[in-house]
Amino acid sequence: MIITLTGFMGCGKSSVGKALSTLLSCPFTDLDKFIEAKAGKSIPDIFRTAGEDAFRRMELDALEEITALSEGEDRISVLSLGGGTLTVPGCIDLIKARTLCIYLRAGIDTLVANLEKDHEDRPMLNTPETGQEALRRRIETLMERRRKAYEETAGTVIDIDGKRYVDVAREIAERLDLLPPHHGTAGNGQRKRTVWDPLRKKEVALTPEEAVRQWCISELLHGQMKIPVHMMMSETGFKLGGKQFRADILVYDREAKPLAVVECKRPETSLDRKVLEQAVRYNMVLSVKYIIITNGTRTVIFRKGPGGYMPEQSAPDYEEMLK
Repeated sequence: MIITLTGFMGCGKSSVGKALSTLLSCPFTDLDKFIEAKAGKSIPDIFRTAGEDAFRRMELDALEEITALSEGEDRISVLSLGGGTLTVPGCIDLIKARTLCIYLRAGIDTLVANLEKDHEDRPMLNTPETGQEALRRRIETLMERRRKAYEETAGTVIDIDGKRYVDVAREIAERLDLLPPHHGTAGNGQRKRTVWDPLRKKEVALTPEEAVRQWCISELLHGQMKIPVHMMMSETGFKLGGKQFRADILVYDREAKPLAVVECKRPETSLDRKVLEQAVRYNMVLSVKYIIITNGTRTVIFRKGPGGYMPEQSAPDYEEMLK
Protein backbone atom coordinates (compact mmCIF):
# COMPACT_ATOMS: atom_id res chain seq x y z
CA MET A 1 0.00 0.00 0.00
CA ILE A 2 1.23 3.48 -0.89
CA ILE A 3 0.41 6.39 1.40
CA THR A 4 0.45 9.57 -0.68
CA LEU A 5 0.76 12.99 0.92
CA THR A 6 -0.82 15.92 -0.88
CA GLY A 7 -1.19 19.58 -0.07
CA PHE A 8 0.01 23.01 -1.10
CA MET A 9 3.69 23.90 -1.48
CA GLY A 10 5.27 24.55 1.89
CA CYS A 11 2.90 22.37 3.94
CA GLY A 12 5.72 19.93 4.76
CA LYS A 13 4.87 16.94 2.57
CA SER A 14 8.49 15.85 2.15
CA SER A 15 9.44 16.39 5.80
CA VAL A 16 6.31 14.63 7.07
CA GLY A 17 6.87 11.85 4.53
CA LYS A 18 10.40 11.23 5.78
CA ALA A 19 9.23 11.27 9.39
CA LEU A 20 6.37 8.88 8.58
CA SER A 21 8.64 6.46 6.73
CA THR A 22 11.00 6.52 9.73
CA LEU A 23 8.13 5.83 12.11
CA LEU A 24 6.84 2.93 10.01
CA SER A 25 10.29 1.69 8.90
CA CYS A 26 9.18 1.80 5.27
CA PRO A 27 10.44 3.29 1.98
CA PHE A 28 9.90 6.97 1.14
CA THR A 29 9.84 8.65 -2.29
CA ASP A 30 9.60 12.34 -3.11
CA LEU A 31 7.83 12.64 -6.48
CA ASP A 32 9.62 15.87 -7.41
CA LYS A 33 13.03 14.36 -6.62
CA PHE A 34 12.11 11.23 -8.59
CA ILE A 35 11.26 13.36 -11.64
CA GLU A 36 14.47 15.38 -11.34
CA ALA A 37 16.54 12.19 -11.17
CA LYS A 38 14.81 10.75 -14.25
CA ALA A 39 15.11 13.99 -16.24
CA GLY A 40 18.63 14.83 -15.15
CA LYS A 41 17.64 18.42 -14.46
CA SER A 42 15.87 20.44 -11.79
CA ILE A 43 12.16 21.24 -11.88
CA PRO A 44 12.81 24.99 -12.44
CA ASP A 45 14.95 23.98 -15.45
CA ILE A 46 12.18 21.73 -16.75
CA PHE A 47 9.64 24.56 -16.48
CA ARG A 48 12.07 26.99 -18.10
CA THR A 49 13.05 24.79 -21.06
CA ALA A 50 9.93 22.69 -21.66
CA GLY A 51 7.06 24.46 -19.89
CA GLU A 52 4.46 23.44 -17.33
CA ASP A 53 2.49 21.13 -19.67
CA ALA A 54 5.58 19.03 -20.33
CA PHE A 55 6.32 18.85 -16.62
CA ARG A 56 2.78 17.70 -15.85
CA ARG A 57 3.13 14.90 -18.41
CA MET A 58 6.39 13.85 -16.76
CA GLU A 59 4.61 13.97 -13.40
CA LEU A 60 1.88 11.63 -14.66
CA ASP A 61 4.44 9.23 -16.17
CA ALA A 62 6.45 9.18 -12.94
CA LEU A 63 3.36 8.54 -10.84
CA GLU A 64 2.33 5.72 -13.16
CA GLU A 65 5.79 4.14 -12.83
CA ILE A 66 5.98 4.44 -9.04
CA THR A 67 2.49 3.14 -8.35
CA ALA A 68 2.78 0.30 -10.89
CA LEU A 69 5.90 -0.99 -9.13
CA SER A 70 4.02 -1.21 -5.84
CA GLU A 71 0.83 -2.84 -7.14
CA GLY A 72 0.12 -6.14 -5.43
CA GLU A 73 2.70 -5.58 -2.69
CA ASP A 74 1.69 -5.87 0.96
CA ARG A 75 4.38 -3.56 2.29
CA ILE A 76 3.68 0.09 3.08
CA SER A 77 5.53 2.91 1.35
CA VAL A 78 5.20 6.69 1.55
CA LEU A 79 5.09 9.04 -1.46
CA SER A 80 5.03 12.83 -1.22
CA LEU A 81 3.34 14.49 -4.19
CA GLY A 82 4.02 17.85 -5.75
CA GLY A 83 1.79 20.77 -4.79
CA GLY A 84 0.25 20.77 -8.27
CA THR A 85 0.10 17.02 -8.95
CA LEU A 86 -3.68 16.98 -8.46
CA THR A 87 -4.18 19.56 -11.21
CA VAL A 88 -3.80 16.64 -13.65
CA PRO A 89 -6.96 14.47 -13.91
CA GLY A 90 -4.90 11.38 -14.79
CA CYS A 91 -2.87 11.80 -11.63
CA ILE A 92 -6.03 12.08 -9.55
CA ASP A 93 -7.33 8.84 -11.05
CA LEU A 94 -4.08 6.98 -10.27
CA ILE A 95 -3.91 8.30 -6.72
CA LYS A 96 -7.52 7.35 -5.99
CA ALA A 97 -7.16 3.90 -7.55
CA ARG A 98 -3.75 2.88 -6.23
CA THR A 99 -2.99 4.84 -3.07
CA LEU A 100 -4.29 6.00 0.27
CA CYS A 101 -4.16 9.79 0.05
CA ILE A 102 -3.65 12.16 3.00
CA TYR A 103 -4.23 15.92 2.64
CA LEU A 104 -1.90 18.00 4.80
CA ARG A 105 -4.02 21.12 5.20
CA ALA A 106 -2.24 24.36 6.10
CA GLY A 107 -3.60 27.86 6.62
CA ILE A 108 -2.47 30.73 4.40
CA ASP A 109 -0.44 32.31 7.22
CA THR A 110 1.49 29.06 7.69
CA LEU A 111 2.15 28.73 3.97
CA VAL A 112 3.34 32.32 3.65
CA ALA A 113 5.68 31.89 6.62
CA ASN A 114 7.08 28.62 5.25
CA LEU A 115 7.48 29.87 1.68
CA GLU A 116 8.64 33.43 2.23
CA LYS A 117 12.32 32.42 2.13
CA ASP A 118 11.81 29.35 -0.04
CA HIS A 119 9.83 30.30 -3.13
CA GLU A 120 12.36 31.56 -5.67
CA ASP A 121 12.94 28.07 -7.11
CA ARG A 122 9.22 27.26 -7.23
CA PRO A 123 8.05 28.11 -10.75
CA MET A 124 4.35 28.29 -9.85
CA LEU A 125 5.06 31.07 -7.35
CA ASN A 126 7.03 33.26 -9.72
CA THR A 127 5.27 36.56 -10.42
CA PRO A 128 6.45 39.99 -11.63
CA GLU A 129 5.57 41.36 -8.20
CA THR A 130 7.77 40.84 -5.17
CA GLY A 131 7.25 40.97 -1.42
CA GLN A 132 5.17 39.13 1.16
CA GLU A 133 1.81 40.50 0.04
CA ALA A 134 2.41 39.48 -3.57
CA LEU A 135 3.38 36.00 -2.36
CA ARG A 136 0.23 35.82 -0.22
CA ARG A 137 -1.99 36.78 -3.16
CA ARG A 138 -0.36 34.16 -5.38
CA ILE A 139 -0.78 31.46 -2.73
CA GLU A 140 -4.42 32.42 -2.21
CA THR A 141 -5.09 32.30 -5.97
CA LEU A 142 -3.50 28.87 -6.44
CA MET A 143 -5.08 27.49 -3.28
CA GLU A 144 -8.52 28.52 -4.47
CA ARG A 145 -7.96 26.52 -7.67
CA ARG A 146 -6.56 23.45 -5.93
CA ARG A 147 -8.45 23.17 -2.65
CA LYS A 148 -11.32 21.13 -4.10
CA ALA A 149 -8.95 18.61 -5.69
CA TYR A 150 -7.04 18.20 -2.43
CA GLU A 151 -10.22 17.64 -0.41
CA GLU A 152 -11.96 15.34 -2.89
CA THR A 153 -8.94 13.14 -3.63
CA ALA A 154 -7.77 12.60 -0.05
CA GLY A 155 -9.43 10.08 2.20
CA THR A 156 -8.06 11.77 5.32
CA VAL A 157 -7.36 15.41 6.15
CA ILE A 158 -4.72 16.39 8.72
CA ASP A 159 -4.41 20.02 9.83
CA ILE A 160 -0.74 20.88 10.25
CA ASP A 161 -0.77 24.47 11.58
CA GLY A 162 1.40 24.82 14.67
CA LYS A 163 2.50 21.16 14.65
CA ARG A 164 5.94 19.60 14.29
CA TYR A 165 6.44 17.33 11.30
CA VAL A 166 7.19 14.32 13.53
CA ASP A 167 3.91 14.89 15.38
CA VAL A 168 1.97 15.10 12.12
CA ALA A 169 3.56 11.83 11.04
CA ARG A 170 2.52 10.12 14.28
CA GLU A 171 -1.00 11.52 13.93
CA ILE A 172 -1.26 10.02 10.45
CA ALA A 173 -0.01 6.64 11.66
CA GLU A 174 -2.45 6.64 14.57
CA ARG A 175 -5.41 7.80 12.48
CA LEU A 176 -4.76 5.02 9.96
CA ASP A 177 -3.90 2.46 12.65
CA LEU A 178 -0.61 1.81 10.87
CA LEU A 179 1.84 1.77 13.75
CA PRO A 180 4.02 -1.36 13.68
CA PRO A 181 2.49 -4.53 15.15
CA HIS A 182 3.04 -5.37 18.81
CA HIS A 183 5.28 -8.22 19.88
CA GLY A 184 6.45 -9.36 23.31
CA THR A 185 5.51 -7.96 26.71
CA ALA A 186 7.22 -5.23 28.68
CA GLY A 187 8.02 -5.68 32.33
CA ASN A 188 4.95 -3.72 33.45
CA GLY A 189 2.66 -6.04 31.51
CA GLN A 190 2.07 -3.60 28.67
CA ARG A 191 2.60 -4.66 25.08
CA LYS A 192 5.65 -3.21 23.37
CA ARG A 193 6.45 -2.68 19.69
CA THR A 194 9.43 -4.34 18.12
CA VAL A 195 11.10 -4.24 14.71
CA TRP A 196 13.38 -6.64 12.88
CA ASP A 197 17.00 -5.47 12.75
CA PRO A 198 18.70 -6.98 9.67
CA LEU A 199 22.16 -6.29 11.13
CA ARG A 200 21.63 -7.87 14.55
CA LYS A 201 19.25 -10.40 12.98
CA LYS A 202 16.67 -10.24 15.74
CA GLU A 203 13.60 -8.33 16.92
CA VAL A 204 14.51 -5.21 18.91
CA ALA A 205 12.40 -2.68 20.80
CA LEU A 206 11.02 -0.01 18.46
CA THR A 207 12.14 3.10 20.29
CA PRO A 208 12.23 6.46 18.47
CA GLU A 209 16.00 6.08 18.06
CA GLU A 210 15.56 2.54 16.72
CA ALA A 211 13.01 3.73 14.14
CA VAL A 212 15.57 6.23 12.87
CA ARG A 213 18.26 3.54 12.82
CA GLN A 214 16.14 1.14 10.79
CA TRP A 215 15.21 3.90 8.31
CA CYS A 216 18.89 4.77 8.06
CA ILE A 217 19.92 1.17 7.37
CA SER A 218 17.28 0.42 4.75
CA GLU A 219 16.68 3.75 3.03
CA LEU A 220 19.84 5.83 3.41
CA LEU A 221 22.80 3.48 3.77
CA HIS A 222 21.65 0.46 1.77
CA GLY A 223 19.08 2.12 -0.50
CA GLN A 224 20.57 5.50 -1.42
CA MET A 225 24.27 4.99 -0.69
CA LYS A 226 24.31 1.34 -1.89
CA ILE A 227 26.31 0.08 1.09
CA PRO A 228 26.10 -3.74 1.28
CA VAL A 229 24.28 -4.89 4.40
CA HIS A 230 27.13 -7.25 5.30
CA MET A 231 29.44 -4.21 5.45
CA MET A 232 27.43 -2.69 8.33
CA MET A 233 27.16 -3.48 12.02
CA SER A 234 24.53 -2.13 14.41
CA GLU A 235 24.92 -1.12 18.08
CA THR A 236 28.62 -1.90 17.85
CA GLY A 237 31.21 -1.72 20.59
CA PHE A 238 34.78 -1.75 19.33
CA LYS A 239 38.33 -0.79 20.24
CA LEU A 240 40.47 1.63 18.28
CA GLY A 241 43.89 2.81 19.42
CA GLY A 242 43.40 1.06 22.74
CA LYS A 243 40.17 2.96 23.48
CA GLN A 244 36.62 1.57 23.64
CA PHE A 245 33.95 3.13 21.43
CA ARG A 246 30.32 2.48 20.58
CA ALA A 247 28.58 3.22 17.29
CA ASP A 248 24.87 3.19 16.41
CA ILE A 249 25.97 1.88 13.02
CA LEU A 250 29.49 1.16 11.82
CA VAL A 251 30.33 0.84 8.12
CA TYR A 252 33.40 -1.13 7.08
CA ASP A 253 35.57 -1.04 3.98
CA ARG A 254 36.54 -4.19 2.10
CA GLU A 255 39.55 -4.69 4.35
CA ALA A 256 37.25 -4.82 7.39
CA LYS A 257 38.45 -1.42 8.63
CA PRO A 258 35.98 1.19 9.95
CA LEU A 259 35.00 3.49 7.09
CA ALA A 260 32.11 5.46 8.58
CA VAL A 261 30.45 5.97 11.94
CA VAL A 262 26.71 6.72 11.97
CA GLU A 263 24.94 8.45 14.86
CA CYS A 264 21.14 8.14 14.94
CA LYS A 265 19.32 10.80 16.93
CA ARG A 266 15.68 10.88 18.04
CA PRO A 267 13.38 12.41 15.39
CA GLU A 268 12.68 15.45 17.58
CA THR A 269 16.40 16.17 18.11
CA SER A 270 17.37 19.25 16.15
CA LEU A 271 20.62 18.79 14.28
CA ASP A 272 21.81 22.26 15.16
CA ARG A 273 25.40 23.43 15.13
CA LYS A 274 26.02 22.40 18.73
CA VAL A 275 24.81 18.83 18.17
CA LEU A 276 26.81 18.45 14.95
CA GLU A 277 30.02 19.88 16.42
CA GLN A 278 29.73 17.64 19.49
CA ALA A 279 29.24 14.53 17.34
CA VAL A 280 32.18 15.40 15.10
CA ARG A 281 34.46 16.12 18.06
CA TYR A 282 33.58 12.81 19.68
CA ASN A 283 34.14 10.82 16.50
CA MET A 284 37.28 12.64 15.34
CA VAL A 285 39.41 10.39 17.55
CA LEU A 286 38.23 7.42 15.46
CA SER A 287 39.85 8.96 12.38
CA VAL A 288 37.25 7.31 10.15
CA LYS A 289 36.78 8.75 6.67
CA TYR A 290 33.07 9.59 7.14
CA ILE A 291 30.86 10.69 10.02
CA ILE A 292 27.10 10.52 9.39
CA ILE A 293 24.53 12.09 11.72
CA THR A 294 20.79 11.77 11.14
CA ASN A 295 17.46 12.22 12.91
CA GLY A 296 15.47 10.60 10.10
CA THR A 297 14.32 13.87 8.56
CA ARG A 298 17.70 15.57 8.24
CA THR A 299 21.04 13.95 7.54
CA VAL A 300 24.50 15.55 7.61
CA ILE A 301 27.52 13.69 6.22
CA PHE A 302 31.08 14.78 7.04
CA ARG A 303 34.15 13.65 5.08
CA LYS A 304 37.67 13.76 6.44
CA GLY A 305 40.03 15.93 4.42
CA PRO A 306 43.37 17.70 4.82
CA GLY A 307 41.75 20.47 6.84
CA GLY A 308 39.56 18.25 9.00
CA TYR A 309 35.96 17.08 8.62
CA MET A 310 33.86 19.02 6.13
CA PRO A 311 30.15 18.50 5.27
CA GLU A 312 29.37 16.76 1.98
CA GLN A 313 26.89 18.36 -0.43
CA SER A 314 25.28 15.00 -1.25
CA ALA A 315 25.36 11.42 -0.02
CA PRO A 316 28.17 9.43 -1.68
CA ASP A 317 27.66 5.85 -2.73
CA TYR A 318 29.78 3.03 -1.32
CA GLU A 319 32.18 2.80 -4.25
CA GLU A 320 32.85 6.53 -4.02
CA MET A 321 33.43 6.23 -0.27
CA LEU A 322 36.12 3.60 -0.87
CA LYS A 323 38.20 5.81 -3.21
